[in-house]
Amino acid sequence: MAIGKSKSAMSRERILVGARDLILARGYSAMTVDAVCESAGITKGGFFYHFDSKDALGEAALSKFWSDAEERQSKAPFNNAPDPIQFLEGYLDFAIEAYQDPELRKGCMLAIFTIELAESNEQLFKAASKYFADWQATLLEMFERASNYAGQKIDARAWSDLYITTLEGALLLSKSNSDPDAIKRSLTLYKSLILQALASDK
Repeated sequence: MAIGKSKSAMSRERILVGARDLILARGYSAMTVDAVCESAGITKGGFFYHFDSKDALGEAALSKFWSDAEERQSKAPFNNAPDPIQFLEGYLDFAIEAYQDPELRKGCMLAIFTIELAESNEQLFKAASKYFADWQATLLEMFERASNYAGQKIDARAWSDLYITTLEGALLLSKSNSDPDAIKRSLTLYKSLILQALASDK
């Protein structure tokens, strides 16, 4: 029984990986059931054993994309930072280093779902929007804590929004220009600017 469950879990994982790769490479519309089955090396029967529909898989793939990101960050060294400024600096350093990985530079599923599905798939659009909102809330708290600790009044929401737009834009440029250093350049500049803002004289 345990072996059977293990094989089932492995099949589901292959489906999710295949879906992720198709979405990041060509968008949600390219993630057809046939394409996923071919990528994962399974039959349609195997697909529908795990997922009722393409949209069910899309939502699961999006959830995994988010949970994988949370897991990476939960293990990062910046979580042990002694104060909010060093936490923020460590968070940005971790992002700069993490996006040197070609797999992460393939793109952001949240952005793809938001742009591609805003007018065509309300359920998946709302799912992506919720993850974006969670991300924004986490960033907002981080910037507010850093601002309070530094004794500098900054627009924490604006800095949170700017981080997301900087990263998402850099991902796009990295992909469109085949430039692996675009993200590092953009986030390094962002880090310099926010640390300057927090260190400015009152």
